[in-house]
Amino acid sequence: MSTRSPVFKTRPLPRSKKEAIDLMMAQPNLIRRPILVRGRHVVFGFDADEYAKSG
Repeated sequence: MSTRSPVFKTRPLPRSKKEAIDLMMAQPNLIRRPILVRGRHVVFGFDADEYAKSG
């Protein structure tokens, strides 16, 4: 979840995983991008070190 989003800053923290997912479904701009998926490994947001490990 993108904590830098203005929507996130105006709301209290989600209390559960379901609440966080529901919020991201309603406000897609809260989803951290980019998302890298390699098999079972997923990296949310840009992280050069994690990208190098996945490659």
